[in-house]
Amino acid sequence: MTVEDERLRRAQRLHLSGDAEAAESAYRDLLDDEAQGAAARHWLGFLLMQRDRADEALPLLERAVAADGGHAEWHFNLGLARARMGLDQEAVSALSEAARLDPARYFYWTNLGAQLLRAGRDAEAEQALCHAVSLNQHCPDAFHLLTGMLLRLGRHGEARRCNALGVLAEPPGAMAPIAVGQALCELGRHEEARALAQDWLRERGDSPVARHMLAAFGGGGAPDSCDAEYVGSAFDAAAASFDQDLARLRYQGPQWTAACLSRLGIAAHSLPALDLGCGTGLVGEAARPYASRLDGVDLSVGMLERARAKGIYDSLDERELRDFLRTGGGTYQLIVCMDTLPYLGDLDQLFMLLAARAAPGGLLLFCTESLDDGEAGDFRLHHSGRYRHHVRYLDRLLQEGWEVLERTRMPVRDESGCPVWGDFVCARKR
Repeated sequence: MTVEDERLRRAQRLHLSGDAEAAESAYRDLLDDEAQGAAARHWLGFLLMQRDRADEALPLLERAVAADGGHAEWHFNLGLARARMGLDQEAVSALSEAARLDPARYFYWTNLGAQLLRAGRDAEAEQALCHAVSLNQHCPDAFHLLTGMLLRLGRHGEARRCNALGVLAEPPGAMAPIAVGQALCELGRHEEARALAQDWLRERGDSPVARHMLAAFGGGGAPDSCDAEYVGSAFDAAAASFDQDLARLRYQGPQWTAACLSRLGIAAHSLPALDLGCGTGLVGEAARPYASRLDGVDLSVGMLERARAKGIYDSLDERELRDFLRTGGGTYQLIVCMDTLPYLGDLDQLFMLLAARAAPGGLLLFCTESLDDGEAGDFRLHHSGRYRHHVRYLDRLLQEGWEVLERTRMPVRDESGCPVWGDFVCARKR
């Protein structure tokens, strides 16, 4: 080994040990060395990039590659430096050369794919990321990058599948059991999803969430409605961040409610109103301007606490909504039931109760998640844990005493970035 070789090795040892200042000095001492200068420039550039000094790193890395272009790692680090400096196309060139020189490196292809996406070269990015997946199906990065691209391009079916593969590629324990089970169902691996839910239930025999998700994954007959204990516990857990979460999921209930009531031309503060499954009061805020009185009902204590803090309800009742309708007195001229029916499968009894509590000429606004035409039955428990209802079932329910004023099929919310289609209905009691 030459003296120059040993000096470079010493600088690298200092670098690896975390002594950045000493390593930088040692690398700089070799920059003018004829034999080791190119390598010293590369490693100094890499060190400076690690220290967020990409502007200083870039010329060193470029000179190193210009002097010796046979090292895949040098091209890779040059690509990263260019990317940090916002040189997207130039970064693609360097990362492409790294992948050409050493095509077996998974992370060369994922970084190339990410940079191609930044450069707006979607077709090439898809090829690079698919190649990364072919090299390593147990790393989630490429799946997640592909999912984002597919969502942006509106290729929702592919995006759901890709997202599921990304969830399953995460390290064991990184994802909640419910997410893993839903991913398995999305990929048609229902037996594995049921086995996971059964293991979950054995470990947490007192968990209403585990019991419900076992049913949602096909473990035994699905109940006609979500268990009240499941709904209450699930929404209590979600209460603290509920409003922000629904904004992220682009939940449309409040916006549609406000627009529908505005289109009807209802006078301000004129209707006794009821918000069934009121949650934190998102829909209640939309209905309040038209309500002479606004009552809210929900199973979740945590949700009701958030709703109470908004000060928009005249009363709040912690009860299952059918029990409230069955035992309460008086009628309402406006009943709103947004994002609540997906937690009830069989709606026959509910609609009988709604008819009894709605005043003549009273309005009912509700939404459901849509069951596809090709699927059998009036409703089905989906692996999301929510029920989906067929439009023919809604038609049958509304035939008894209701006049449909407005019906809109549109996305209710997003799930894994993909729209969940639903039916929004405004009906008047005859």
